[in-house]
Amino acid sequence: MSIEKSGLPISPGFSVGNALLINQAKTIVKKKKIKNSEIVREVNLFQAAVEESKNEINKMKLNDDNQYKIEHIEILDFNILILEDEILAGEVIDMITKKQINAEWALNKVLVNKSKEFSLVKDLYMQERLADFYYIAERITKNLRGLNQDLFEIKNNTILVAHDLSPIDALKYCKDGKVKGILTDLGGATSHTAIIARSLGIPTIMSLINISTSIEPGQRIYVDGYKGKVKWKVNKNEKNELTDLKNKYSSLQRNLFEFSKLTGETKDKRIISIKANIEISSEVKMAQKYGAEGIGMYRTEFLFTNKEYFPSLEEQYLDYVCLFNQDFFDEVTIRTLDIGGDKIQDYTHLENNPALGLRGIRYSLANSDVFKTQLNAIFKVISNKKKKIRILLPMISNLDELEESISIIDETKNKYLIDPKLVSLGVVIEPPSAALLIKEICNKVDFISIGTNDLIQYTIAADRTNETLGDIISHYQPSVLRMLKLISNEIPDNTYVSICGEMANDVNCLPIFIAMGVKELSMNYYSIPKIKGVIHDLSFKDCNEIFNECLKYTCPKEVKKELVGLIKNKMPSYSSIINYEI
Repeated sequence: MSIEKSGLPISPGFSVGNALLINQAKTIVKKKKIKNSEIVREVNLFQAAVEESKNEINKMKLNDDNQYKIEHIEILDFNILILEDEILAGEVIDMITKKQINAEWALNKVLVNKSKEFSLVKDLYMQERLADFYYIAERITKNLRGLNQDLFEIKNNTILVAHDLSPIDALKYCKDGKVKGILTDLGGATSHTAIIARSLGIPTIMSLINISTSIEPGQRIYVDGYKGKVKWKVNKNEKNELTDLKNKYSSLQRNLFEFSKLTGETKDKRIISIKANIEISSEVKMAQKYGAEGIGMYRTEFLFTNKEYFPSLEEQYLDYVCLFNQDFFDEVTIRTLDIGGDKIQDYTHLENNPALGLRGIRYSLANSDVFKTQLNAIFKVISNKKKKIRILLPMISNLDELEESISIIDETKNKYLIDPKLVSLGVVIEPPSAALLIKEICNKVDFISIGTNDLIQYTIAADRTNETLGDIISHYQPSVLRMLKLISNEIPDNTYVSICGEMANDVNCLPIFIAMGVKELSMNYYSIPKIKGVIHDLSFKDCNEIFNECLKYTCPKEVKKELVGLIKNKMPSYSSIINYEI
């Protein structure tokens, strides 16, 4: 009997290989009292271990053979910054001195205290940054003990299995292409290790609870990174089925890259621009490879979280310039900093309910120096490079916020010589209050982008990060469709409308957006080929009829069945895409 576990799909792909268990159990630390005369020696040992840890990471960074990408260097730099953090080191040294305890225990105690602080912050970004502190602390502890951290041999077709995997180890183990998959008990989509896995194209599944204690070393494993499923101990029939599935995925991937060359044109010649959402500027190349017609949203949060301080004007400027490298795109959309909710949070300002607190544009207006620095960097790119940038404001909930934002934007823009045609302003429609003010908002901006993730969350009043609410958080909910219809009916004619969020990735939702008359879909770049492959067989007439029919339903299963039925009827030749998506 085969065994199957499901987790969080992080990086798409299908691979087969043998398990290599990475033992990353936390080193057991014992508390030892030290004499007053031993304090200096213990402090010196700690500082030497920190320096050794920093040298190890710098050695990786400076080794030309590694050929790390920009985002890899940024992650290595982030870990170095943690090691250079005088506050962290100062707390450890202070504890060694005042409590007269050994360095290992002092480091462990400081980390426990930080964990308590971070536990009050209920967002994924900050929780996953805490993981970086744990990785670094473990590295320092091993260096305190003089343990050898040299890389052991990695064989071809290896599947790494671990309780957790640090970004440093992910880079070390995966640099030569022998690793074909990564499975971990912990981890999330915005972790540094996840970013590395996606950038290397390694099928990866995280949050596979107890996977590291369930699989034996050398075990043959089948990793489905598309659906987040892993299988092992398969019988002969299942092995043949999985081999067939692998071949189907390979064929699908080839077909998808052919589809990536298509345009976003419907059967009746309506044009929808298919663009990419990205988190790192260097992803522009991958977006272009998958057929993106532009960058529909550059989420700038990673730029603000890969360091322990907010980036300067010059650092942001250089990053935004990278969006235009190799002239893949003439225009990009930059969403201003979206802090709070399930995104990063200012942990100096803790809130009981961050999803409803100081987030998005509220944070920017409350911290105008941060907002103005970001705007200055954007306008500097437009002025110096003559590039077109669309500025997108997140979480606008009322007209006062929008008017205040426009005032700051205009004031900042006036410092530069800018062709008005090179800059445009948009708003992400997320809270229902913005949906109810859609006419007035559209009259003040150049375009709108409907952010389906938060729109769904606030419409249904259900936390989309809560795993127990999976059946409720569905974009097939009738209330979601009716909210979209309300927005569609109220949008003034000739308003440029974009859709962003997970809903844009779903092939089955295409009829809804075609019926709404949207001009742009912005999504994860690896979803672009299948969306392009489907859109050509759909017409506005058919989609409008189905959308109106779906609006009559009161059950999400009925809505999905209706949408799936249209796709299947109109696309018999693309059954592989349908089977993959549904």
